[in-house]
Amino acid sequence: MINIRSTTIGIDTDGASINDLQSDIGNFITLSDSLFKNSNISVRTHRLTTSPIGKNNHIDNARVQSTARWITDLGEKTGIRWFCLPFNFIEQDFKPENVNILHNLLKKFPQAFLNVMVADNEKINKRSVLSASNLINNVSKISHNGFDNFRLGISSNCKPHTPFFPFSYHEGNRGFSLALEIVDGFLKLMEQYKLEDTSFKRDLLIKSLKSDLVEINEIGISLEKQTGFKYYGLDASLAPFPDGATSVGKLLELLGVELVGSNGTLLMTSYLTNIIKSAIQESRVKSVGFNGVMYSVLEDDFLAASAKAKNISLDSLALYSSVCGCGLDMIPLPGDVFDEELASIILDVAALAISLNKPLGVRLLPIRGKRVNEMTEFNYDFLVDTRIFEIRNKAISLDSLSTNISNLKKV
Repeated sequence: MINIRSTTIGIDTDGASINDLQSDIGNFITLSDSLFKNSNISVRTHRLTTSPIGKNNHIDNARVQSTARWITDLGEKTGIRWFCLPFNFIEQDFKPENVNILHNLLKKFPQAFLNVMVADNEKINKRSVLSASNLINNVSKISHNGFDNFRLGISSNCKPHTPFFPFSYHEGNRGFSLALEIVDGFLKLMEQYKLEDTSFKRDLLIKSLKSDLVEINEIGISLEKQTGFKYYGLDASLAPFPDGATSVGKLLELLGVELVGSNGTLLMTSYLTNIIKSAIQESRVKSVGFNGVMYSVLEDDFLAASAKAKNISLDSLALYSSVCGCGLDMIPLPGDVFDEELASIILDVAALAISLNKPLGVRLLPIRGKRVNEMTEFNYDFLVDTRIFEIRNKAISLDSLSTNISNLKKV
């Protein structure tokens, strides 16, 4: 059985009445919870995301702070804790003077996630990538353990209505999208049929997933009809949850990979992604977001164990992102990493996103005072401690790059 990780509600903050939204969102959540409960589907969270700031507007500290306070108030009135503020720095440069504005947002609003958009399907904004890297380093100083970069995503070629934070943003009429939890169902089937071959398992997983997707999609369509909130689609990514059991890494090991990062990991990553894509295509449901395998290192007990054993690296995870879901996600780095090193990592992921025409994101967590191979110390229920990843301390010469890097698509 599939459950809902998040019902992500998208709104446009310009000209919106908080009282009207409060009533409409409250009614939507009540009906949504009721419909899913009637189908024995649990909903973990409801979240809010907005239209991008910066695409057509100057980044102004007062305006940004006002928007954050407004959506915080809306969240409190509707019982929604988390919200995402996206910033479009693809056409408009993410200027160095804007870094403090976004840094202060994360510092003052602990319930806020930020999505910094630096590339689309055509080009990468070099200046925005460098400022985003500087922001990552600044945010790492907010708390002693570097936790706050958990709420900062740098996205490339991500499309609107992606329900997984922090790579989310809204566009168009107010509506919603659904982030699913499918790992547990896959694990149960693989444990039950672990002696069968990959063809049998593929057919079994697609058949099971199609049935669940159709049911959830029908609920989404019903919600749209009854509430007026547009149903944009679902994201059936294999996303881990740090409870010791809901692990993508465990799933790969059940499929025959000795330890995540061993030879064969790329094959099985591609295999699982194909299952998700095929189930979506055959069921003809509305889909948004990544719909792939999510290697979120600090949120997956088995991935964290593999990192601790030095069996995965930045390079191998970048390789897997060519066939999986979300990119380089939740990776702890040494606290002395330079902005230029972070920028080079982001540029590599953005190049993959354009060349392969797929959405990818980066969440990197420099840990102040920590060196390569030392252990993180988060002490949070929803993060798993692991070893600090090695970084080469070498980067591309950014001065040699044009402001907008393009012509990266496959020919």
